[in-house]
Amino acid sequence: MPMRNSLFVLLSLVMAAGAASAEEASVDLAGIGGRTCAYWLSSRDHRQEGTVWIYGFWSGLNYVAVSSQQDQSKANDATMIAAVEAACKGKPSRILATAAWSAYIDSSGK
Repeated sequence: MPMRNSLFVLLSLVMAAGAASAEEASVDLAGIGGRTCAYWLSSRDHRQEGTVWIYGFWSGLNYVAVSSQQDQSKANDATMIAAVEAACKGKPSRILATAAWSAYIDSSGK
């Protein structure tokens, strides 16, 4: 139960801080999520690796949202990746996790 409460508090604080603040935060990320959007989009192999990472990250955000009684994103796989790609193309120097987070927040509010 304490873990669930911690996740709820964490998600609430991050959502309140907004996606812009997430770009300034220092978060320990595993895998390609810590690389730039330009890196993700630079090759077919990177694109595939990033896509798998995005699926897991998005699923994790949905899990936390549901467990903290918040709305989750209902985006399908294609919509999810298209949203992250659009966020990345707008700012290729952005970290992939930040672009995915922004895309998730945008899709969750719809």
